Amino acid sequence: MLFIEPHAGPSPVVQVIDSAHRELDIGVYYLDDRKVLSAVRAAVRRGVDVRVMVEPKPYGMKPWQVRKEVRAIESTGAHFEYVPNRFVSYGDQYAFYHAKYCVNGHEAEIGTANFDWSGLGGRNREYLYTTTNATVVRAVQAVFDADWSDQRAPAWTHRVLVLSPGTSAAQLLEVINQPGAIDVESEELGPYAPILDALAAKGHDLRMILPASIDSEDRRDVAFLRSHGCQVRLLPVKPVYMHAKMIVGQSLAFIGSENFTQTSLEDNREMGLLLNGADMARLQAQFDRDWARAG
Repeated sequence: MLFIEPHAGPSPVVQVIDSAHRELDIGVYYLDDRKVLSAVRAAVRRGVDVRVMVEPKPYGMKPWQVRKEVRAIESTGAHFEYVPNRFVSYGDQYAFYHAKYCVNGHEAEIGTANFDWSGLGGRNREYLYTTTNATVVRAVQAVFDADWSDQRAPAWTHRVLVLSPGTSAAQLLEVINQPGAIDVESEELGPYAPILDALAAKGHDLRMILPASIDSEDRRDVAFLRSHGCQVRLLPVKPVYMHAKMIVGQSLAFIGSENFTQTSLEDNREMGLLLNGADMARLQAQFDRDWARAG
């Protein structure tokens, strides 16, 4: 089931936590939402084995802020670990655990939202997807288990999920290159030549929304796309900030944590899904509303 923020609030994540019977695993860039933490605490109290992994160096955050986040997570009684070192930035090497997901053995949530106030009902445009599809749930669980023990995610999970590092760039290109027009929402643009060139090749068949706060490098990439006839609009950062990462076309759609950057697609842990069917109509309708507001 597809949920759209900020309207849905923390309910999609809380519901997965509340329905956990024996186990619950959370892998997320950042977690400090009070309702999510309260649900985790209640799960621990009813005997659920809860494990939580977070990114130790979120971009722009101070060490004391991360320590405060960790104290809040540990106070719930959940087992806590920082993510594997290969997803942590050191020196000039940038990598992040940028995924946002949870899984409870029979249901999973995957999306674009961090588990904080901004992402879960505060001010961001986000897309979250919950599913009981056994193959997807098993894949999400396998990724968490691998990362918890600092192992590589099994190869088969890359065929079920849009998973970075790995094959996510090829999967995104499949969505971009589908016949006909595509609509894209993203917080960042790049540059990442394979994705940027594929977007440019769509010409007038591409409509793209980015936040008005994009940096100078992204503005150069916007100019590049516009020079190829692509339609790009910038959404004011208030009242809704464009944090989502979404592509929707005539036959296939994508939502997930992946930005269109080299770090995101080649170095980070990212997780997303390919969607079709009725979910595409809801994505399209929300894009059209955002397009009307963007300039």
